[in-house]
Order: sequence, then C-alpha cells, then structure tokens
Amino acid sequence: MIQNTFLKKFFTAVIFLAIIAFIGCEKKTKQQQSEVKTESTSPDTMSTVSEPEVGEPIAEETVAVPDLKGTWTGTFDKRATTLKITEQTDSSFSGKITINYRQVINQDVKGSFSPATMKVSMKDLLHSRYQGKYNGKLSKDEKNFSGTFTMDLDGSKFSFNLNKK
Repeated sequence: MIQNTFLKKFFTAVIFLAIIAFIGCEKKTKQQQSEVKTESTSPDTMSTVSEPEVGEPIAEETVAVPDLKGTWTGTFDKRATTLKITEQTDSSFSGKITINYRQVINQDVKGSFSPATMKVSMKDLLHSRYQGKYNGKLSKDEKNFSGTFTMDLDGSKFSFNLNKK
C-alpha cells in the first residue's frame, strides 16, 4: 500500500517536471532570431557583428587577440612564480603555474581573455586546498599580467604580477 502511494507520487512528480520542461522549450520567433548576435572567429582576430535593421549600414568591429602563449615570470604573494601558457585558441588558454612557497605549488590552469577590456581570468584545475581564481588585466603592450588571486576555500586574496619573457 505504501509502495503504491509512493509510486503514484513519483509518477505525478515526473509528469509534472516533464510538462514544465516541455513548456520551457519553445521555438524562437523570427524577431528573436534577428536579435541574436552572430560571431565569426579566426585565430588572429575576433569580430562580432549584430544583425542590422533594414536600411542600416553593416558595421564590423575587429579586435586582435594577442598571443598569450609562452613563459610569464614574476611574483605571487611576493613569491617567485612562473606561468607557462602552452595552448591558446582565440581567447581561451591553458597551461601550468608554479608558485615557490616553502612547499612548491604546481597547478594546471585554464582561462579566458577579453580583447575589448584586456581582462584575463583563469582558474586552477587540480583540486587542492589552495585552488582558486585569478582575475587581472593585461597591459596595453601585452607584456604584463597583474591582478588578484582569490582562494576558493576561504576567500583569501593575494596579488600577483607576471611579465612575459
């Protein structure tokens, strides 16, 4: 008897969730589709073009994405640090960071770059108590990356300053 009641409640809940999911999925109208921005990217440039109104000239903005790959050295919390970016696809990248505390910290990182604002953000990929997120800015000459690291565990903040070799 109890199982029968449980099954009725379970199936009712499943049907209710399916109805909600179905209602939430609707086709885009032509007006909504025309408002969607299209992006075309190439390895060296990233351009964003929005659909123009009828009679409006087409404007295209092209922003160059700098090459972040290479070795970056400097300080993290006043400790010698090396960041090696080994892979980059447009504005996304990955690599490894080494921070020379008494016990050396080696961490895989993955991040992204916004060419328009010159902001860089990356996060530690390997789970450890010291993992966190890096947020900073790239200098105009694209040779300096500085900002703040925020530890996931307790929100502690540390500054860093790295220069590309």
